[in-house]
Amino acid sequence: MISALKYSPATKFNTDRLETGSIEYYDYWENEIDRCKNGYKPSGGTYITGQHYFYLNYCKVDVFDEKSRRRKRGNPYFRDQEQEYFIEIENAKNGGYGLIVLKARRKGFSVMNANGIILHEYCFYPDSENGVGAQLEKYVQDFRGRMLKSYHELPPELRPQELRNHEELLMSGYKEKTETGQWVEKGMKSKVHFRVMDKPNTFRGTALTYMIFEEAGEFSALKKSYQANEECFKDGSIQYGVPIIGGTSNQMSVESEDFQEMFHHPEDYNLKPIFIPASKVLNGFFDFTTGTSLTESAENYIRIEQLKRKEANDISNYFAYRQEMPLTPEDAFVSVGLSPFDLELINDRISILRTSDKAKVERKGRLMWQKNKEGKNIFGSMPTWQYDDGSRDEDSSYDKFPFVIVRDPLLGFKNADVAAIDPYHVNDELDELQKAKPGADIKSKRSKGAMCVYRNYIDFEEPGEMPVAFYVDRPKSKEKFYENCAKMCVFYNCKVLVEYNDEPLIKYFINNGISRFLKERPRSADSPYSKAINKYGINMKGFQKQLLTELVDEYIKKNIDNIFFLSLLKEFTVYGQKNTDWVMAFGIALIHASDNAVRVVNESEVKEVKDMIGTKLELDASGNVKVIGSEGGSKRFSSFKDYGL
Repeated sequence: MISALKYSPATKFNTDRLETGSIEYYDYWENEIDRCKNGYKPSGGTYITGQHYFYLNYCKVDVFDEKSRRRKRGNPYFRDQEQEYFIEIENAKNGGYGLIVLKARRKGFSVMNANGIILHEYCFYPDSENGVGAQLEKYVQDFRGRMLKSYHELPPELRPQELRNHEELLMSGYKEKTETGQWVEKGMKSKVHFRVMDKPNTFRGTALTYMIFEEAGEFSALKKSYQANEECFKDGSIQYGVPIIGGTSNQMSVESEDFQEMFHHPEDYNLKPIFIPASKVLNGFFDFTTGTSLTESAENYIRIEQLKRKEANDISNYFAYRQEMPLTPEDAFVSVGLSPFDLELINDRISILRTSDKAKVERKGRLMWQKNKEGKNIFGSMPTWQYDDGSRDEDSSYDKFPFVIVRDPLLGFKNADVAAIDPYHVNDELDELQKAKPGADIKSKRSKGAMCVYRNYIDFEEPGEMPVAFYVDRPKSKEKFYENCAKMCVFYNCKVLVEYNDEPLIKYFINNGISRFLKERPRSADSPYSKAINKYGINMKGFQKQLLTELVDEYIKKNIDNIFFLSLLKEFTVYGQKNTDWVMAFGIALIHASDNAVRVVNESEVKEVKDMIGTKLELDASGNVKVIGSEGGSKRFSSFKDYGL
């Protein structure tokens, strides 16, 4: 391979010897601008894009100096990682698709995007418009700061004049006074928008050549944000702009399920997935003379370090290292936390749900009351299920299809299902706001109301002892939340255990004539010497929270293979550290189930019950349930493992 220095010829040329305005001066800069726009191939080397040439030769970044062992300001080194990335960008622009990039930490991704892509577009293309968005203000301003720092270090021949420069907009150009005395804007007039994406449709109304989703692993509603802004880089069936969705492995939060869904199913979003492992350009395993990553040696080093941590006592440290130094996308997506639950069991189950198509059985949708002849809702009627059709609420901040189920109701069975609600309280959020540091992102992480439906052991050999449905939402009004919980109760014909301190919810059920769905206070969850007298609900105090934790822990150890909800599994890993609405609803449902001593019975002759996981259940002549596999074979149900789930 040739020397890496050959890719940066402009850094070795002293432009001071060029006389401004001379033929040599114009020839030099005309040639350099052509290279910055159309790419460059040195003698004996391989092609680099125009963006990459500009980045290497004219952008200043913080680089590591081997001699001084310090960081300093200078031109970037030529590295194979950047060459591959910029070629992917060029291919995406020409091919009419976007990129979703998952990377290990400290790969210079934000620097490449800020200088090689957005700054390049700003400097060379008149009237271009580009956007940078993130869930948090600090990410937006960090990106803006990197770009402006390099912008001010550009040679004047490549640096357009600033017309506007404030926190949300950088615009090139200048003002000129006309003969009539009016000031008009002239020049490049290229724009870069910097916006906090607290609402999904933040960039609506713009037409963007590039749209950067910075640290997308921390977006609370990434899919909504992407879909709400598609019109910014797409016109009809023609995609003219390139969305770049970037996420760092150690910044994958519990709310990052959208990122993982989009990365694993990129074709649904016209994206190409790119993974940058920790073994790429890793210090100590990189040849600076040729710009080549010594990936095989780096991988061996990382695997040895993984093994050391796994053999130690702290399993959370092992998973944290895997996530920070990922060699595969699965490493980047492992869940890390200070959880009291078994992280290895949880991560193994998460991996199965992500990699097995048969295990992807979640159905998203909503429940709708039946309507009378006048088209009005019949409250309390058997709800109908509507699949998520991709449509959105008028206010795109809200989820139009907040229900997720994995198994249908077992019609004809009494006490088959039980439910629980973990409510949300406005005063709790007020307390969080008062305690929060200035600028903290409380809104996107605020607690939601959650309802879980749990299927009991039914005394037949069919799937049971598992959560079958969740409703997790924070709608515009609490009454809407109560109504949706009522729909779930009717749909699954189940009683629901609620927190006693949510008196309005209990009153809602009583006042609307559906108190039959309220679970009485579970006496088995009363603390010793309890003086509780409430008829409905449970007081979630110290004793009850400890009971909930123990029941969830026991369930994970015995029945984790019965869980098909990724969000629930991911919340297990941060239980006790963050809001875990799914876990709380599930845990209260376990308390409800453990308090029930009533045997599940078959109320009528149910000849066939269809199931959602590619199987169906039938009663045989003896009254036992047979599981009919999707391939037509018949067998008695024993475990989901038998079906690769």
